[in-house]
Amino acid sequence: MTEKFKIDPDITKAETLPASFYRNPVFFEAVRERIFYRSWQWIGHEGLVDSRQNAYPFILLDNFLTEPMLLTRDKEDRISCLTNVCTHRGNLVVESTKTAKKLICGYHGRSFDLHGKMEHMPEFEDVENFPRPCDNLNKFP
Repeated sequence: MTEKFKIDPDITKAETLPASFYRNPVFFEAVRERIFYRSWQWIGHEGLVDSRQNAYPFILLDNFLTEPMLLTRDKEDRISCLTNVCTHRGNLVVESTKTAKKLICGYHGRSFDLHGKMEHMPEFEDVENFPRPCDNLNKFP
C-alpha cells in the first residue's frame, strides 16, 4: 500500500518527509521516472573528450539510472552525447576511451559516425530501406 504525504505549499509550514519515503520502491521508481529521466543531469566537463576524433564511454548515474552513454568529439571539434548501446543487439559500442574516426560495434560490426548515424553493416549492402533512422544511436541534447 502506498502512503500519502501532505506537502503544504507554504514553505513556512514545511516538514521533513518520513524515512519510509526514502525506502519505498514505489516512490523510488516514481522519482526516477518523473524527475531524473525528465531533467538535465551533469555528466562531466567537455575535457572528457579532450582531442578530436575521441570517444568517452560512461554510465549515467550508475546503480540509479544506469544508462550506458558516450561522449564523442569529431574532427570539426563538435561534441555529441549518444547512447552507447547498439541498435542491433544491445551490445556496448565503445568499451573504453579511445581515439576513433568511427564507432564500430564488436558484435556484428555495425559502424556509426561520431554523431551516432549508422553508416554500414557487413553483408547488408543490398538490403532495401537500410539503414533507417531507427538504426542510428539515440542522441541526447
